[in-house]
Amino acid sequence: MKKAIAMAAMAMICGGVSAAEVSTYLGGDFGSSKLELNQQSETTSSFGATLGYRFNEYLAVELKAQRLGNWSLDGANYRAGALKASVLGILPVSQNAHLYGRIGYGRNTLEASAASSKSSLSRSQLLVGAGISYQFGPRWSARFELNHQGDQPISYSLGQARATVSQYSLGLNFSI
Repeated sequence: MKKAIAMAAMAMICGGVSAAEVSTYLGGDFGSSKLELNQQSETTSSFGATLGYRFNEYLAVELKAQRLGNWSLDGANYRAGALKASVLGILPVSQNAHLYGRIGYGRNTLEASAASSKSSLSRSQLLVGAGISYQFGPRWSARFELNHQGDQPISYSLGQARATVSQYSLGLNFSI
């Protein structure tokens, strides 16, 4: 009997992927992004679109495009966006609720403009995030997520600075 239970558990862990667990999904999110620069910070709204593929109950991959926001700090205007590819590790906490962690690689763009000059900086770097999702219909889920978009070193006429963008968002996903 113990052997049968152990074999059933192994089959569920290793190979038991139902059709409901595997899915391609589209999503959208709205949130708030914070830019920190020279010990100043400002928060603004953000939005994004997601294309994802869930391999099983525990693993998904996503491609995401985001407009992180527009800010005015230190006498200049800043605009940031990101293109991201990431892997999600998923931990079911109930039948409909899941915690997840995100690790990936993102291409962040930060544009700055002041009275007489403009500059643009793009940098690829590691990104991390964590969130919770809730499946409220056969094809629909909602999620809340916190992300760290990375640090961007900036050189300008007065010296060097480091810009940090962090974000929280609320989104909806639809399984295709």
